[in-house]
Amino acid sequence: MDILVVLALFGLVFAAIFSLLVRRVWMRFRMIAIAVPAGSDPQAFHYKLTEAIRSFGYRPDPGAGPSAGFCSPGWQKWAVGLQDISVLPDVGGAVLITGPALNVSRIGKVFTGVTAQPYNGRQPVWPLIKGCIRIFAVLLVLLAACGLAAYLTVGP
Repeated sequence: MDILVVLALFGLVFAAIFSLLVRRVWMRFRMIAIAVPAGSDPQAFHYKLTEAIRSFGYRPDPGAGPSAGFCSPGWQKWAVGLQDISVLPDVGGAVLITGPALNVSRIGKVFTGVTAQPYNGRQPVWPLIKGCIRIFAVLLVLLAACGLAAYLTVGP
């Protein structure tokens, strides 16, 4: 009976830690939208915005259409399913930037007068899950390779 109590406590602690980690990861990689005031000089604003987005490794997407699109780095898209950033044209003196909270919130800190906007689109749940599974699989393969290497060098 004591073993069951210890296992139940261990399971509860594990579930609590895991749920906190999932929440922390979700808050970083969920999609958000912010409105950035364009200012009086559109060319300087466009340059500053482009450089702020490119500083995180994003590259311009030539086929984005009327909105400016920036593709996320390939390794981040593979590892955690990082989504692209889109910049909608100037509406009412502000530019709407949509993308992962991890980078869009840091882009918002570069400018003054930024306001959070509601994001009603789809959230990238499945790409994030696939990315986490990939990272777990890579770590599992590395652990198995290290175990095999230790077994072959030390011997039975």
